[in-house]
Amino acid sequence: MPGLEPIFTFVAYSVKYMSRRLLLGLSALAFLAAACGSEQADTMTYTDPGNLSLVNVPAEWNAYQLDELTTLENLPFNAPFQQFEFPHVASIAFDAAPARDISNVTASLAAADYPIGSMSVRTVGDIEKEFLSRATLSQTVVPYYQYVDPTEHVKEDFSFGDGFDGVRVLVSFADGDSSGVGVAYMISVTDPADQRMFSIVVGCNRDCFVQNQQLIEQVVDSWLVNKKTS
Repeated sequence: MPGLEPIFTFVAYSVKYMSRRLLLGLSALAFLAAACGSEQADTMTYTDPGNLSLVNVPAEWNAYQLDELTTLENLPFNAPFQQFEFPHVASIAFDAAPARDISNVTASLAAADYPIGSMSVRTVGDIEKEFLSRATLSQTVVPYYQYVDPTEHVKEDFSFGDGFDGVRVLVSFADGDSSGVGVAYMISVTDPADQRMFSIVVGCNRDCFVQNQQLIEQVVDSWLVNKKTS
């Protein structure tokens, strides 16, 4: 698809670096230090109320907690897959829009002129556990199988270690409703007992993603899960 070569090149190169850095940096001490509020000068660290996960986002971005998100008709980046649903335990959404408005995070990625994303933790039921797959981990975040011409530029196994395993995906797709192309970069894993699903995603339209690619990758790269609570 025209215009996506730089995305593929950057992320394909970053995958090796990110895997090494994440596997080295996921000690409980590292998580607790970040959860206590340490943050870079130009970022804010957000954790869910249960300290299940955290992410660093640019300080100028807007963030929305789960109690705000539940006022929406549908939670963003939350889709059933094969008639299975995975209830949210925690969720934080964010956007880089000029003005704070919770409706920003409900925009179609293909129509979003600025990055939008979400960090979430969901429960996995006993029946759903039997049907978990790499497709489930991605499609419950961004159901790109439903869109036109989905292209997985990166799709690979991902692990935090200690049984927190899943998938990392960079995908582009055409959205017929907006006549545009959306790009999403996500990681989604389950805990060792497959009782919880942890996910991070950031994306926007193709032009926006190309312009903000390094920043988007940094946000996703900053994401950590708390392995001591599962």
